[in-house]
Amino acid sequence: MTPLTQPDRIRLQIEAAAPHGRDDLFLACSNADARFEGFARLCQYRAGHDPLWRFTDLPATVADGLFFSPPPGDPGAAAAFVFLTEEGDVMHLPPGGEAMTERIEGAGLWSDDSEGWGSMIALAQIGGRLHACGGGGQIYRRTKPGAWEHMDTGLLREKGEKKSISFKTIAGANEQEVYAGGWFQNVNDGVLYCGDGRRPWKAVASGMPAISRIHVEREDSVWACGRGGTLLHGNHVDGFQDVSALDDTRAYVDVTSYDGQIFLATETGLYLHANGATHRIRTRLDPEYEDGHLLRVVDGVLWSIGYADIARFDGTAWERIPFPGNPPIR
Repeated sequence: MTPLTQPDRIRLQIEAAAPHGRDDLFLACSNADARFEGFARLCQYRAGHDPLWRFTDLPATVADGLFFSPPPGDPGAAAAFVFLTEEGDVMHLPPGGEAMTERIEGAGLWSDDSEGWGSMIALAQIGGRLHACGGGGQIYRRTKPGAWEHMDTGLLREKGEKKSISFKTIAGANEQEVYAGGWFQNVNDGVLYCGDGRRPWKAVASGMPAISRIHVEREDSVWACGRGGTLLHGNHVDGFQDVSALDDTRAYVDVTSYDGQIFLATETGLYLHANGATHRIRTRLDPEYEDGHLLRVVDGVLWSIGYADIARFDGTAWERIPFPGNPPIR
């Protein structure tokens, strides 16, 4: 990888993030002036190393990323930073190992084997396996290295159908309780399902705008956020309640729990949901943190990764992580 010490002619926009502890972070950035034209700059931050940042460029549009931690006792699985492209290519970058790319057959729009269902959007580790979802009702589970299977019976758009579900997020406490959310037809028609791909999927909430992110705090405590200030809490057994404020019209793009509290991200800042109300978080950074896109909790640290700004919270204070791929935040 090439040292990253200063901006170049490409203005970068952070699209996906995969933190591994408080001192190791992988980003996937697009060209902010041509986001969907098949360019990704993978940037890695490693505290204590020289240089702090390094990068490599790829001819792909990256949709999501994570750090995969294999379950104990599985010798066939390897820890790796994993990134999903819109076309359904899955890149595995094991620390200190050789990179590998595999394909979700039929996914995407422009690859030779694409079935035209739509772009891939989200990636998650549920139990000990990777799961992915996207347009056209696509939901997949990785069964072994290089092999992915459909688990979207009854949801996947059939040939000739004009209307379909676009899944934007997937999460689960285990492989028997997988939640997938997004929208049907348009962003004002949100959907939230639960299933495992073996029995029929169950709609567990309705009547809300599009769902942007699902967070499983525990099996009995699942959060889902989205447009129009949508914030749902519950589970597939007891149902979900809308716990958002009545006058809340924000577009929430991520939700997570940290230190017993619920954090929400918007594209213009962070919020804390507590005691039935949602309040703006003031980080006391200079300048104030007014970004927000992705929330990740790893190794006792809450990461907030915006489209341009990066911050982390250790439970006491916020810290900005300067990103040399773009001019400094001022």
